Amino acid sequence: MSFVKKMKLDIILISAVLIGLGVVVLMNPDTTDDIICYVLAGAAIAVGICFLIDAFKKEALLDEQRYVLAIAVTAVMVGIALFIRHDNVVGFMPAALSFLIFFSGAVKLQNSFDMMRLNHGTWGLHAILALIGLVYGFLLMMGWLGKSNVWTWIGIGLIYSGFTGLVSSFVLARIRKVINKRREAIDMKEINKTAEEKKAEETAEAKEPAE
Repeated sequence: MSFVKKMKLDIILISAVLIGLGVVVLMNPDTTDDIICYVLAGAAIAVGICFLIDAFKKEALLDEQRYVLAIAVTAVMVGIALFIRHDNVVGFMPAALSFLIFFSGAVKLQNSFDMMRLNHGTWGLHAILALIGLVYGFLLMMGWLGKSNVWTWIGIGLIYSGFTGLVSSFVLARIRKVINKRREAIDMKEINKTAEEKKAEETAEAKEPAE
């Protein structure tokens, strides 16, 4: 499986987790924080295990793959910590999930700038979607949005982040394909140039005895 396809699967997995967590929060906005903490812990461990398995399948020393193992171990350990010390972290859950929504928007904003540099036609739309998530997460972190029903707003934000993440996964795949095509074109140009230079040298050597 190519890196592009694998990256899409990784992002789809994370997006699905965000959407699922958002649905749980929306369906149970008045539930105990413990349940939400357990769901997030299970999701973190599941994502970490998937990344951990993927880390041992990837080739070494590639920039795009260099930190997969670190991310995997961190996700698993965070999930375990949430299970064991959930009573100490439930109070920080709204802030942590708000930051997750904010960070998701920041990542998508980076993707939109990559699209702009590659002259992708819809980069502006993706930048707007990213900014909405970025501002939404910031408002939640600052406590300026939905003080009385913060879990409902967080659930909406998680679903939005997950849905736009799915869109971003396909855009990222297209970006990677464009980059790979450009690299292949450059490599092919260099190969052709080298072949032409070699042919010119052989032609020059062939003419020397005749002279």
